[in-house]
Amino acid sequence: MFAHPDDETFCVGGIIAKYAAQNVGIDLFCATNGDAGKAAGVPVSSREELAELRRNELLSAARLLGIDRVEMPGYDDGALYQADPQRLTADVVAFIRRSRPTVILTFGPEGAPTGHRDHSAISRIATAAFFLSGLATAFPDDGLPAIQASRLFYHAWQFPLPDPRLKLESVPATVSVDVREFKARKAAAFAVHVTQQGSAHAFYSSALNDEERLAFAAGVPQPRPEIDDVFEGLP
Repeated sequence: MFAHPDDETFCVGGIIAKYAAQNVGIDLFCATNGDAGKAAGVPVSSREELAELRRNELLSAARLLGIDRVEMPGYDDGALYQADPQRLTADVVAFIRRSRPTVILTFGPEGAPTGHRDHSAISRIATAAFFLSGLATAFPDDGLPAIQASRLFYHAWQFPLPDPRLKLESVPATVSVDVREFKARKAAAFAVHVTQQGSAHAFYSSALNDEERLAFAAGVPQPRPEIDDVFEGLP
């Protein structure tokens, strides 16, 4: 669960591609259309046009990474932290109940290395929804059966990062996934985010790594302090 188109590729594109190659079903909740972002020289006449471009870029990246389904409710980009938390939480809970995941990945509370307020906002909402989706009395009006995912993980990274503009530390990583085999696919997914190529230096210097890291946040405890598979120890 992420805030903007391209977050999925930057943060966990290698992990997504790796598990998709193992026939793990993957659904993506992207809270905004990214219409407040920059367009990297791509001619854009309005926020509506940028939103359409970024939606299509995300769908293309999702196909490359192996994501089965993308849900984009279209919350205001750049103002997700100001969204009605009850409504946003209800939307995320409904998404979890529809997709019925075993594991959920999202941003950590620091908001990724950039500290973007939208990133921190979706982290808070996803964390609450992780628990609430399993309670039959929470948001019963969605008409969906309660489902409790097994684990919640936050995006994490080794600090410091090569790009000096990325100044924040993450919650300490507890998972390190070898994604060397899938770096080319991750790079291809980033390439189709054409409007976001202004972030190419940050991507290639700091996000396209041999390993991608996560931090255990909640759910069934890891069997070891550090693991290399998000499903390790689950039935």
